[in-house]
Amino acid sequence: MRVAGIIYYYATQGGIFMVMSELFSVNEAAAIAQVSPETIRTALEKKSLNPSLRQKKGKVAHPQFSAGDVLLMKVLVEFPFPLRKEDKEALAHILAGGRRSALHWSKRGADLIYRSGKAQVSFECGPLKQMVEKNLALYRWGKRRVVSSPDILSGEPVFRGTRIPLQHVAELYRKGVPEQEIVNDFPSLSRRDLEYAQLFARFSSKPGRPKKPLSFRRMPQSL
Repeated sequence: MRVAGIIYYYATQGGIFMVMSELFSVNEAAAIAQVSPETIRTALEKKSLNPSLRQKKGKVAHPQFSAGDVLLMKVLVEFPFPLRKEDKEALAHILAGGRRSALHWSKRGADLIYRSGKAQVSFECGPLKQMVEKNLALYRWGKRRVVSSPDILSGEPVFRGTRIPLQHVAELYRKGVPEQEIVNDFPSLSRRDLEYAQLFARFSSKPGRPKKPLSFRRMPQSL
């Protein structure tokens, strides 16, 4: 049985085993969604965002987010006006839980549709979904590309086959160093290496706003 899009239960003769799919920390989710970690922490404090899992380490429970959670937080950040708690919960059921509809909301293709009486609001979710999927693919690729060994820079994560630290390159992007200058300084890094470094440099970036995400129209009256 699938629950909330991320948990699978398998029944066997010896009992029930739970298998969890890929989950992300606050910083990882922030990088993938291109929002600041502070934005996510504030949403958690206000209980406007619920992680799929809270993994307890000692006395502290660390939030863990699914890919659907990441898309949800991006949509909530980019939405052009504040949403009620019940609307956020409905979107969570759709984007993170895999439902087709919840409350006044439904999914039509890549768009989110809100209907109330004769009014309809359409939110263009496709570009955000594509961005998150692209960053997810880049993140997964980078996890294999970056390695750590005690024999290289005392274990600091570096790009495989080099002695170039990931965090050093990411910090250059964070400081606003021109990209061509970074390319010239590190000719052994590929275009994808640099994109991966940029992914982590976005931790402190301010979230933007989508262009023309909404369309309003009055529903025709029933005969």
